[in-house]
Parts: sequence; C-alpha cells; structure tokens
Amino acid sequence: MSLLGDEELLAEMRAALKDVDEAADRVRRRVARAQTTVEDKKKLLSVTVGGHGELSRITFNGDAYRRLAPAELADLIVTTARTAREKAQRKTMAGTAELTRHLTGLDDAAQSAGSIEELVEGIASMVSGGADRRTGQAAS
Repeated sequence: MSLLGDEELLAEMRAALKDVDEAADRVRRRVARAQTTVEDKKKLLSVTVGGHGELSRITFNGDAYRRLAPAELADLIVTTARTAREKAQRKTMAGTAELTRHLTGLDDAAQSAGSIEELVEGIASMVSGGADRRTGQAAS
C-alpha cells in the first residue's frame, strides 16, 4: 500500500474513532442521568436504581409490608431490585443502540449486545475486523 493510502486509512480510522468516542460520551451522560423504578406485583414497595443498576431508593407504599415475615420482605426487596436492575440494563442497551445508530456497524453491535461488556467486545471485533479487511490481512 502506498504512503498516501496509509494516510487515507489513518484519517478514516481517526474519524471513525472520533465518532465512536462522541457516541460513547453521549451514552455515558445518558446512563449517569438515568433512573429506573419498578414496583413489586403486590404494590407493597418500589425500588429505584440508577443507570448502572445501583440501588438508589426503596419506597414502601403504605404499611402492608409489615405483615410480611422478615425473610419474605427481604426476598421481595431483592427480587424487585433485581427486576429494576435488569430493566435499567435493557434501557441502557436500547439507548446505546439509539445513540449509535448513525455509526455504520456499531448499531448492530449495540442492538445485539445484552450488556456493556458484550457491546465492547462487539465494537472491538468490528474495529479489528474492519482494519483487517482494509489492509487485506486475515483476522488474528
């Protein structure tokens, strides 16, 4: 490949990296502001988690929860918190897909990822595969 071709490839890769960085910043800001609240089926309590799934609030609706055995109440809190965390994760991943839609190939990685870790793996694969295709080298 000529020096000019290398410079063009480098410029293309820098532009793509800038787009990915900007999308990642938008995702981080959205996650930092996000909150998800889930109410249990009996409406005894609700749990609020932040964008990363961290517990931020437990609200008891009335005093019906007092009739539960301690272990039952603990299980209800844990189950509701888990549901809230899973819902927050789904919202985060959906938001990631929405914010990265304009980036070629990244949208597919964002939509198919079930977690941030899977998204990062998908992006790494996509970037390394793209570089391999451009240079004509086999992926390692």
